[in-house]
Order: sequence, then structure tokens, then C-alpha cells
Amino acid sequence: MLVQALLALAALGMPQGRGHGHGVPPGLAKKGGVPPGLAKKGGLPPGLAKKFGRRVPERPYIAIDPRYQDRAYFLIDGRWELRRGFSLSLQAEVRDSLQLPAAPPPIPLPHVGVDLHVVLFN
Repeated sequence: MLVQALLALAALGMPQGRGHGHGVPPGLAKKGGVPPGLAKKGGLPPGLAKKFGRRVPERPYIAIDPRYQDRAYFLIDGRWELRRGFSLSLQAEVRDSLQLPAAPPPIPLPHVGVDLHVVLFN
């Protein structure tokens, strides 16, 4: 009986929960429903920003090898620098970045035997 009631609610498209908004998770209701990181209009995720060092460039480029999620190349002072050993949360940011449109690199990419996915964060 309970299962039928839940299926009926789901079929009607009625939001479940206690009214924190229209399908917005409770933890994000106070933040306008926007999750941190990539969802903020293409902004640089916080974990990847830290990998640039003390200051993030005005135009932050990251080149990602699609074979590996625990590393990426960062364009710092006119050269590509490899950063490795990413935590699981940082690997998730890399995975999400692979879904973003590719940008043409401003300088030649390192030769690693595969096409790197270059992302420019605004």
C-alpha cells in the first residue's frame, strides 16, 4: 500500500520532502540551489584552484588527460606543469571538467601520446 502511494506521488511529479523548495536539496536551499564548484557559471572549482598555487591566473587553463583522473596539467607562468596525486574529491572535479567544452590552448601542449582536453575557466 505504501509503495503504491509513493509510486502515485512520483507519477504525479509532486516534490517529496518538507518543502525546502522545488526539488532543491535542503543543504542547498539557503544557497539558491546552486552546488559548489562547476555549477557556478563555469567558475574554477575550489580544489583545482588550489593546485595553481598562491594566485590563480586571470585566464586559468587546465589540460586533462582523459585516461587519468588523478592528475592534470596547469598553465602556470607560460608553461604546463603536471600536478598528480589528487584526492577523490579533486578527481571528481577533474571528471566534471571533462564534460566542459574544450578550449584552444594558448601555447603548445605537452606531448603525452593522447589528445589532452583543455578547459578555460572564466
